[in-house]
Amino acid sequence: MIDTHCHIIPGVDDGPRTMEGALRMAAGAVKEGIDTIIATPHHATKRYTNTARKIRRRIDALNSRLKKSSIPLKILPGQEFRLTESFRSEHRAGRIQTMAGSSYLLVELPSRGIPDFFHEFLSFARKQGLRPVIAHPERNLGIMANPDQVLEWIEQYDVRLQVTTQSLIGLFGGEVQKTAAYLCEKRWIHLIGSDAHNTLRRNFYTKEGYEMLNRLCGPSYLQSLQEHATKLILGGMIDKLHS
Repeated sequence: MIDTHCHIIPGVDDGPRTMEGALRMAAGAVKEGIDTIIATPHHATKRYTNTARKIRRRIDALNSRLKKSSIPLKILPGQEFRLTESFRSEHRAGRIQTMAGSSYLLVELPSRGIPDFFHEFLSFARKQGLRPVIAHPERNLGIMANPDQVLEWIEQYDVRLQVTTQSLIGLFGGEVQKTAAYLCEKRWIHLIGSDAHNTLRRNFYTKEGYEMLNRLCGPSYLQSLQEHATKLILGGMIDKLHS
């Protein structure tokens, strides 16, 4: 099982502060049935700067400790890129880290709505060969108010969406859970990740989230999302899915 959204790298953002905390998360991930994690530390926020180079260096250190600790988990590079108007300079400076070195970039929108420059970013990303994956769209107020707008992004800009297990089980409240369910039922979701930050409240909830998705959409849809994660780390393309 592959987790495509996780804050497991120690000491870089609001995930674990120490290597010991990261190892506890890793052990918890294995118990959930996860064997591969794309680490996605926050980048380009007011609080956190995690460049591609820094992320790869920290992942090498974490994988080394996992091996020494006999924890059967593999960590791959990724990044949760907070979308701001500086996206061009971030790309030009080589600070952006795609998911597992693929063409897919995990993008976090401002929680209060859709930025005025969003479509400008989508056009830029397409020209640069980047394929945005919107992290937890169900938590964005603009999408919550009008979830149908994402269909244009999928159709015209090859955008993909990633729901989180935490949203599906109601960790962020009923409205977020409702939006997550709607996007899944429309088959507009392409990946499912944990967005785990620790082993307490922001845990993996993989089994619970998968069970909820299975109840909402059936096992074939859940299997498609799992297959998408596999394709992604192998450098393949993610299908649109929706009918």
